[in-house]
Amino acid sequence: MKNIAYIILSVLLFIACKSSNKNENQQEEQREGRPSVIQLITEMDSNKDGKLSENETRGPLADDFSKIDTNSDGFLSTDELSSALKNQENRPPRRENTPTDLSAEINTTVKVIPVNTNYFISENIIGDIEKKTINLNGIETLCYVFKTNSIATEHQMGPWCPRHIDDGMEKAGIWFKDDKVYDVSGHFIANLDEFYSDDKWKVYREDGTIRVTDTEEGCLAAAKPDVDEAYNNYCVECLPEYFKDQVTTYTIPVTPKYLNTTQSFGGGGIGVAFNGVKYDPPAPTHAILAAHTIAPLDDHGGHVNPHGGYHYHAVTGSTKKIEQTNTHSELIGYAIDGFGIYALLDKNGNKPTNLDECGGHFDDERGYHYHAGEPGGNQIIKCLHGLPGYTEVKE
Repeated sequence: MKNIAYIILSVLLFIACKSSNKNENQQEEQREGRPSVIQLITEMDSNKDGKLSENETRGPLADDFSKIDTNSDGFLSTDELSSALKNQENRPPRRENTPTDLSAEINTTVKVIPVNTNYFISENIIGDIEKKTINLNGIETLCYVFKTNSIATEHQMGPWCPRHIDDGMEKAGIWFKDDKVYDVSGHFIANLDEFYSDDKWKVYREDGTIRVTDTEEGCLAAAKPDVDEAYNNYCVECLPEYFKDQVTTYTIPVTPKYLNTTQSFGGGGIGVAFNGVKYDPPAPTHAILAAHTIAPLDDHGGHVNPHGGYHYHAVTGSTKKIEQTNTHSELIGYAIDGFGIYALLDKNGNKPTNLDECGGHFDDERGYHYHAGEPGGNQIIKCLHGLPGYTEVKE
């Protein structure tokens, strides 16, 4: 997740640079990178009600709208914007492609467990898993570098969108709202206007057939933040075969390095399952829903987009797991910083306790590690507590 402070400051600076009628104090604030939150609302508040709706925001601010909207009333107030900035001001953002030296943040007293590449499904790896010394944020780090096509093999990918409002849940995937998971049956599609209290929703035609992006052209037009107007009110379904030649390269530290400060996600994957499929940051639901489109996950927590092929936004227990010797939950993959990601529930059905802000904690056997979030939470892990590697996608 992008660092909220950075998002707010970036948007504020953009707006500040556009304004020419500033008094001396405002100009001083601009020089120091501290334009006022009031200025932001003034520039974006099109209906002049003193707050920002999601439709009034744009760019990076819109990306994290739900995180800043702490009371979930659908608006950003001056207090919420100011509070978000204040709460994050001591955490410098991790800017993508900027080699910030994190050496001083490494905590060598924390027990860490090296990545075990034997856990990966070998036939899903393209070529060999190599060891290379890579400069990660100013630190020379021995890393595993490997490539995959991000195609699941333990389970069928899909289905996603039903074709008719009479179709049952077996013909479609899942969606999420308020930490709950919903089956995207035809009935669910037919009642999206009630589900979201918005009468502009109508993803189906008069004959009951559902509007689905059933071509690669439709996928490319709808599966992006600025959805083409012609594909508003569609169920967005992209198929893995559209992007079967894409190659994802993972660079992950062989032995993770625990950092005293947390790191926000960049634009790439946040980790990888043992089948070589990416774990991705939260799905951009604000952009999807703003166009009255819905992009279901399949029952395994995955869907497809043009910028990474098939990937997971939720963990539902469908992929390879590494059993533990005690009642601890199974290991299901690795975060991009090399720390293990474990399932949410242990063998007795209990959730982990004392999780930190990223969704991780320590124990004597596994050292520091993460636990996947609730399937309906749209967040597998919340941030990184280790020196991050990275992913690259090429067609």
